[in-house]
Amino acid sequence: MGKEKHEAKKQEILDSAFRIWGKCGYRNTSLADLASAHDMTKQAIYRYFSSKAALEDAMEEQAMDVYTAASSTMMDDLRQTDPEDFVTDYTAKTMDFIRKYTPYLAFLSYRYRQSETGPNYIQQYNREMIALAGDQAGIPPVAMRFLTTVCLVESSSRETGTWLDVWENGVAAEQSAFNAQFDRLLADAGRVDYGVFEEDPLIRAVFEAVMEEGDSAVSLGKVARKAGLTKSSLYNYWPSKEEMLRDVLARQVTAFGTLFDEYASVYPEAADRLFAYLAFTGTFFRRTPQVLNYMQRVMFYGIRPPRDPRTTGGAFFSSLDSVMKAGILDLRGYDPNKFLGLVNMAAVNEIKHHLAEDSARIHIDQCLKDLYLLIMGGLSALRRTM
Repeated sequence: MGKEKHEAKKQEILDSAFRIWGKCGYRNTSLADLASAHDMTKQAIYRYFSSKAALEDAMEEQAMDVYTAASSTMMDDLRQTDPEDFVTDYTAKTMDFIRKYTPYLAFLSYRYRQSETGPNYIQQYNREMIALAGDQAGIPPVAMRFLTTVCLVESSSRETGTWLDVWENGVAAEQSAFNAQFDRLLADAGRVDYGVFEEDPLIRAVFEAVMEEGDSAVSLGKVARKAGLTKSSLYNYWPSKEEMLRDVLARQVTAFGTLFDEYASVYPEAADRLFAYLAFTGTFFRRTPQVLNYMQRVMFYGIRPPRDPRTTGGAFFSSLDSVMKAGILDLRGYDPNKFLGLVNMAAVNEIKHHLAEDSARIHIDQCLKDLYLLIMGGLSALRRTM
């Protein structure tokens, strides 16, 4: 085979790896599946890539090349954008970017699942985009991170008409919604005992194995060794790895919901309860980053937390039900479930950012207040406090 044909076939295999392996979220990827799609043997793949690791290295290189080129083009375009159009242009371009390059972004997420920060280039690009948004359109960093979360939520939907109203005006139906007891809520969140996540040595062994091996590589045998048990004895607790991951995730979600309900129960005002969610989430993940890491990794693996409030203590979405029913919000046509997902993701992404940046607690607390003002009153409400 000539060099040209060899390189063309190599590229063909590389492109199909994104397509075929991407269908399973890059979990349990197999060279045999890839070879079969090309009517080849597994051994024939080695003519083009010396190993599975070499193929994944080539995939990372291609994904980063695509990301670098597309993000540089977007940055250049936005430098020419009028300030009043920056938000809509950035959001449209970012959502298009996510939709168009999903296979590459998903692969990079898989590749860097063990890292808090991901590839250096992506971190640098995010910093430069935040600086550009501030210089060109006066958008504060916390607002830009929120806008990126909006893009992630909206990129899976073609109906994007109402997010701009929420961004500009917020969702508060009445002025009293802004009167949350910020400092008291943050102080009370800091006094919650999060030690429940460290009490069970077997659960701790699952945490440690997932952190070291990654969600797809962890096994019952590895967990058993960490816990000082035999693999067969572990079957008394879980019949499979998937059941183990799901059960531990459910326990975490249950503990999160129970602790939140206990913490927020002394705040009957809906405005307090909405900020209570941000304050609690921020403190929870700052104190227990391993829980956040575990949740994200096993959910990337395909495991999902239960949605039944009877088993989760009202965690995640249902923890905000009382706020939704209190009449202090005007979602301006925004879907309620999408809004709750947006609040949840914005809180987690804000904390992830600060964990990666090793921010001081006082700075994190202020950013959570800013996020609340942005959600409730829109960008203008946030700017009035700066």
